[in-house]
Amino acid sequence: MTTALPIRSKRLHHVAYATRDPEATHAFYSEKLGMPLVHTENHRQGDGYFRHFFFDMGGDDYLAFFQVEDVGEKDDYTTAVSLGAGLPIWVNHLAFRLDSEEELRAMVKQLHDRGIDQLQEVDHGWCRSIYLVDPNGIMVEFCVTTDPEAFAQGEEEALKLLRTAPDTIPADSVKETSVATST
Repeated sequence: MTTALPIRSKRLHHVAYATRDPEATHAFYSEKLGMPLVHTENHRQGDGYFRHFFFDMGGDDYLAFFQVEDVGEKDDYTTAVSLGAGLPIWVNHLAFRLDSEEELRAMVKQLHDRGIDQLQEVDHGWCRSIYLVDPNGIMVEFCVTTDPEAFAQGEEEALKLLRTAPDTIPADSVKETSVATST
């Protein structure tokens, strides 16, 4: 008798965030980053409404946003996920894969050509990334893996490091990394 494997996710379908300005969000993701808008839903809910719209990230993966009005949100809600939670802007972010350093260079040029000059580049040792912030205060990263072996860990090693007490981490093992800290 064959034991069935448990069902698990196959891939990301979509991740969703809030926006107060769907036009600015569309201009950023579709016109500047090249992700086509592929689906929009408009719903009435009581006296309010919400709009849910999706951008194609490629590979049948989507990035979605909600515009909400009078559906239970607080008047002063923020779309800046990390800053709104009292965290540095880089904690909650979107990271998009690129396949080569040539693609990363081309993305930098494309972003500059489309008016996005506020970029930060970081070499993490195993990957090289560029960072920018979207109109909603969400950090966006484009990342290319430059050293797959340095990234690869077995589950046992990764779990050991996950469970290492912070005060026992050797000082010489800390990677000096900085990312943008303001919008």
